[in-house]
Amino acid sequence: MSELGRVRDKAWRDMLLRVLVAWNRYLVWKILTAIVVIWIVSGTALYFAERGTNRAFATWRESCWNVWVTLFSGLNEAPNSVVGRLVVAVVLVVGVALAGLFTASVASILVERSLRSREVPILEMSDHLVLCNWSPRALDWIREVHSGIVTEKRPVVIVHDIPDEVVLPDKVDEAAFNDVYIVKGDPANEVILRRARVPQAHSVVILSDDRQGQHADGKTVVCCIAVKNVCVQERQPNIVVECQDPKYRTHMRKAGADEVISAADFGLRLMARASLFHGMTRVYQELLSVRRDANEMYLVPVPAQLVGIDFVAAASLLLPDRTEMKACLLIGLYRGEIMMLNPVGREAGPLREGDELIVLSQTLPDFSRLEPPDAM
Repeated sequence: MSELGRVRDKAWRDMLLRVLVAWNRYLVWKILTAIVVIWIVSGTALYFAERGTNRAFATWRESCWNVWVTLFSGLNEAPNSVVGRLVVAVVLVVGVALAGLFTASVASILVERSLRSREVPILEMSDHLVLCNWSPRALDWIREVHSGIVTEKRPVVIVHDIPDEVVLPDKVDEAAFNDVYIVKGDPANEVILRRARVPQAHSVVILSDDRQGQHADGKTVVCCIAVKNVCVQERQPNIVVECQDPKYRTHMRKAGADEVISAADFGLRLMARASLFHGMTRVYQELLSVRRDANEMYLVPVPAQLVGIDFVAAASLLLPDRTEMKACLLIGLYRGEIMMLNPVGREAGPLREGDELIVLSQTLPDFSRLEPPDAM
């Protein structure tokens, strides 16, 4: 057999296997078995109850045929005996129920097939977001990164070894899921990561694999190493990881993670602040919610107009413009690995090329039209 023939045979076998698995998951086989059992049992019962008085049930074959017609189109020949009428009544009720279940199961398979059309074998994109591992909480993450207030929406590629577990809302119902794709495979596999175009990605987010239990952080470390290896000779995307146990933060940073998020650690710190200063949870909720009327923290490269001027002077330049969507507060900056939040005195010094400003604003600030200090 030629190579092409073997590939085609494998494709047919894979397709047949997927159909059988889907049918088994949605209980189609059990429904079909129930229909056959009801058909044969009812046909036999009507044959013995009606064979002497009703020619429509004179033979077992004729009896089974009439039961089949009754199951799916309604009563054709009414039985004469009380037992026969009881059997037909049961058949009519069960037939409607089983037909409805069968239709619903087939519809579910077709809907799943439509959703699985997001699974792609080869991607041709760049500057996208890659999500490694899957969890239902990832739905909210997709809604956030594709929120209406986000001006530059990036495609999302989900890398997961069981695509059937990735259940996404319909694109028509939620626009946030329009540009979402699935790559089947283990995110710790470098071949799969290359297929997801990780070296060309804007960011890689690694969720904890809940299936691993207490070893979830270990798999996250392995995924970080795999991403770093794939990108060793190419552009390095930002790697954001979820950490279940804060004591493994250091290991994740050593494995290549740029940012480590520990929900347990953040939660405890937030509870501590809320216990000391009532209402602080609402402040953090505002800062962490991506919506049109919420303020966000943004990291913005320092514009050329502000290079060389003092932090306080730069903050003052941004204060006068208080229009509805352009109000912006300069609250800190990143200088390399050093973060200066609300710097005091001359701590920040003059702004330098390469600094990143930390600003609070409702929308991503646009400093391209910012006038230099001497022009104001």
